Amino acid sequence: MEKTKAIIYARVSTQGQDYDRQLAELRQYADRIGYDVVKTFSEKISGAKKVEERQAMTELLNYIEVNKVDKVLIYECSRLSRRAVDFLSIIEILNEKKISLYIHQNGLETLLPNGET
Repeated sequence: MEKTKAIIYARVSTQGQDYDRQLAELRQYADRIGYDVVKTFSEKISGAKKVEERQAMTELLNYIEVNKVDKVLIYECSRLSRRAVDFLSIIEILNEKKISLYIHQNGLETLLPNGET
């Protein structure tokens, strides 16, 4: 059986912060569940910036256009975006591609195991 392909996305707002803890906890989770982490995207930029201004998020969205991915793992909602419109837009893109967003802090997924919202 093929392993679930996952992407990890981590973000912090300032250069003085680091996302090592986010990455470590998400990797541990993926290992525990048995996911194959195929790519990691991380960046230091304000979550209030638009998606198109955020290089790693743009790269992630481009990556899922051409690669099969089952899950995107984030540490908490605000890591994806602090702009509600962008947060919802990213989830919509993922839903259309049947990619579940896993939010570690809440233990939530956006899709059911059968791929439905």
